[in-house]
Amino acid sequence: MALVSDHPLHLLGLRFPLRLRVTVRQGFVTLHNEIATKKLASGDSFVVPAFLRFACDVMPGRGKPAVFTLALEGDEPEGGHGGGKRWSQALAQHIFDTPQGKWTAARLATLWQVTPHKARARLFAEGEALLSLVREQRLAHALHTAAQADAEGEHGERDLAQVAAGSGFASIPAFCDACVDVAGVRPSLFLRGQAPA
Repeated sequence: MALVSDHPLHLLGLRFPLRLRVTVRQGFVTLHNEIATKKLASGDSFVVPAFLRFACDVMPGRGKPAVFTLALEGDEPEGGHGGGKRWSQALAQHIFDTPQGKWTAARLATLWQVTPHKARARLFAEGEALLSLVREQRLAHALHTAAQADAEGEHGERDLAQVAAGSGFASIPAFCDACVDVAGVRPSLFLRGQAPA
């Protein structure tokens, strides 16, 4: 499976807990943040550093949809915490690994062996909020799941309900709302089960 778009697509505010390899199978993808821009064409790939917030502009080719995959790579080297956000990145990894979990301040406090107030304070000190991070990482999990290329390179049918539920969303509308609020697009623009010609 891969993410497929027949129309120009602008995904905003993406952030993954580990390094992410973006591979373009067809069309063009531009990755950018406030510091750098990387343009990719068919056959190109690029690794986005862990926990770096970025945008992804997707442009189909002439008469063909854009097709690209997202694959998480191994752990960051020691000290590779995203922009000094040690606690936030660690929590993002936990959420990404178990997105269906009930992520509350109490659960976070137990995980970090501190009070709920201290857990929230750690996130606040890093400019993060628990509920926003949960929503963002559930969406990252859904995009990653939907964009996995299977071993044979085939594109299987994706069930939007399965992607949403498997990523911890209570319903398809909750997933769609998160997609629009966090990434700026409707999931129907890039989640479909058709193979490119």
